[in-house]
Amino acid sequence: MSFALADSTRQFRNALGSFATGVTIITTVGPDGSDVGVTANSFNSVSLDPPMILWSLGKNSTSLAAFMAAEHFVVHVLAMDQEALSGRFARSTTDKFAGLTVTRGVGGVPLLPGCAARFHCRTAYRHEGGDHIILVGEVEEFDHDGHAPLAFHGGRYGMFIRNEVPSPDEAAAGVAPLLSDLLARAEAGLGRRIDADVAAFGLAPHEFDLLRLLAAGPRSLEELEELAGPAGETAAVVLVEDLAARGLVSPPANGTVVIAAAGQDAVTAVTAQMAKTEAAALEALTPHEAALLRRFLTRLVRTVDG
Repeated sequence: MSFALADSTRQFRNALGSFATGVTIITTVGPDGSDVGVTANSFNSVSLDPPMILWSLGKNSTSLAAFMAAEHFVVHVLAMDQEALSGRFARSTTDKFAGLTVTRGVGGVPLLPGCAARFHCRTAYRHEGGDHIILVGEVEEFDHDGHAPLAFHGGRYGMFIRNEVPSPDEAAAGVAPLLSDLLARAEAGLGRRIDADVAAFGLAPHEFDLLRLLAAGPRSLEELEELAGPAGETAAVVLVEDLAARGLVSPPANGTVVIAAAGQDAVTAVTAQMAKTEAAALEALTPHEAALLRRFLTRLVRTVDG
C-alpha cells in the first residue's frame, strides 16, 4: 500500500519504523554548566577517515539550544538491559541524571556506564534538516565492551538475535521440527544432567523436590504426598521418615514436616550445581539470546498454563 506524503505524517513515521535501529542517548553540558541528555535513534556512521558520525534533534526539543552551543557531545549506544534508561532520557524532565552515577569525558561531558559503546565527539557541523537539526561529530575517543545492543523497531524495544544457518539434516528435511519436539528434547537432555547433579549428592530427584519444597517453609504430610516418589509410589510418610533418619528433615510433629539444617545445606549445594549445569548448557547462546529464550519460554508458559 502506498501513500502520498501529504496523506499522513503518522503513516510516514510508521513506514520509517520498519527500519530497525539501535537506541542511543546523547549527552553534553549546557551553557549554564548543567548536564543535558536526550534519547535518539537517528544515529549513523558517516566516515572512517576521519572518524565521523551524525544524529539529528528536533527543532522543538528543549535540549536544542544546549547542543547548538556545545563543542563536545557523547553518543551512548545502549545495551539491551538499558530500556528504562532510554525511557528516562526520552521524557522531558528537569533532571534526567538524578540518582545516576556518571563520570566525565572530553569537555566534561557526562558519561553513562554499562553501554554497548560510547563515542566522544567534537561537534564538526550542524545542518538544517527540515524540522530537525543534523549534528555531525568527529569522533575523538570511543569505547565498547561487547554488550548486546538494545534494538528499536515499529515503536517498540527489542533484542537482536542472529539468523542461524540450518544444519544439513534440517535442510534435507525441508520441514521445521515441531516446537513441542524441540522443547521435549531440550528438557530430556537437560533433565538427565540435572538428575546426575542431584544423584551426586546422594539424593533421588523426588527427594530433592521434597526438600526444595520444605526449604520454602514447613508443610503437612498431605501437602507433600504428591511429591512422594515417582508416580506417588512411595508414601509421603515413608519418604519423610527416610529423610529424617538421614538428618535432612526433622521427624514429623503433629503431621508437620520441617527441613533440618543439613537438608537446607543440601538444597543450597544442589541448586548451585544445577545453576552451573544450566549455565554450561546455555554457553551455546550469547547472553542476550539466553535472555531472549527465558522471555519467550516465560510467555509460552503463561499461555499454556492459562
